[in-house]
Amino acid sequence: MRRKRHSDDEIYAKMKQLMTERCLFLRKDLTRDQMAREVMTNRTYITRALKGRGLNFSQFVNSFRAQYALELMTDPAHRDTPPADIAELSGFSHVATMNRYVKKSAGTTACALREKVLDGD
Repeated sequence: MRRKRHSDDEIYAKMKQLMTERCLFLRKDLTRDQMAREVMTNRTYITRALKGRGLNFSQFVNSFRAQYALELMTDPAHRDTPPADIAELSGFSHVATMNRYVKKSAGTTACALREKVLDGD
C-alpha cells in the first residue's frame, strides 16, 4: 500500500510547527535530512516546499534564529549579553550571519533595536 504524499503546504506547515514548538532552529547542526525525518518525508519534498516560498533550507532556519535573537536582544534579562553570545544562544554559528538575518528581518541591526527598545530612545 502506498503512503499518501503530503502537499507542499502541509509539509511547510509541519516544518513551521516543529520550529516553533520544538525550537529545532536552536540545533546548530540541523540538516535538511534531519528535518525530513522529523516531518516524515524526504529532502526533495522539503526543498520543494521551501522553494515554492522563495526560500532555501538555510534561509528558512535562519529566519527563525533571527526572530529568536531579536527576542533575546530586546529582553531586559539579556541587556548585557554580548551579540556573539546572543548569536550562539540563537543557533547561529557566526555573529555576522545573525546580524545579516536580523537586519533583513527587522530592518535594523540587533544592537540598534536593543538600544531603542531597552533604552526607550
